Amino acid sequence: MSTRIKTPLLNRSKVKQFALAMAQERVHRLTRVGSPFYLKCEANLKEFIRGYVRRLPSKGKTIL
Repeated sequence: MSTRIKTPLLNRSKVKQFALAMAQERVHRLTRVGSPFYLKCEANLKEFIRGYVRRLPSKGKTIL
């Protein structure tokens, strides 16, 4: 039972803003974010959610 969600889960502008803020701490400052980075972030988020939901107990109705 695979569910495909076509709408991205992440706000690209917020991801870019956060990534560039983190890059300011580097000696060589990065100034751009490439599209493969967004794909990796999206994939990591989806995998985190899948794993988290699978580990929940089988009773109950709320994801905490």
